[in-house]
Amino acid sequence: MLKIAIISFVLSVCITLISCSTYSCTKATLVFNLVGFSDTEADTMIIRRFEKNNSTTVKDSFLVDHISFRRNIDTLRMGAFPSTATLESDFNYELFFPETGKLIRISDILEEQLEKKNGLFNNDKVGCENRLTSYKKDGQLIAVDAFNYTYISR
Repeated sequence: MLKIAIISFVLSVCITLISCSTYSCTKATLVFNLVGFSDTEADTMIIRRFEKNNSTTVKDSFLVDHISFRRNIDTLRMGAFPSTATLESDFNYELFFPETGKLIRISDILEEQLEKKNGLFNNDKVGCENRLTSYKKDGQLIAVDAFNYTYISR
């Protein structure tokens, strides 16, 4: 009888320990909204991506001409957009707007790595995303809001 109780206790502890785990949240992306741009100025842009530690050699470049913006007074908010129009912390970027000739440099994007915990009665892997804390726009430090959005002025 004592053996059965010990085995049951050990099994209960093992099941509890196995079911309690943590997992890393997905990589965050910086989504930018444009302030003071007209619809035609924002409809085409070139995004150049650089290695984080080497901002002289272009890693790749994307022509982005199919972002769906929603206008709110003087702000264009990104609605539907390709993944090439989001900015990750692994790289530095240049955003070039051919209509205006405006070049914006985004660098040193900082990301806070988050984890999600599962418990004995909570086995759902609910999605989570890391949080971006700051970046530099043309050398100036900018804080990022809670939803990984930022506003870029013309």
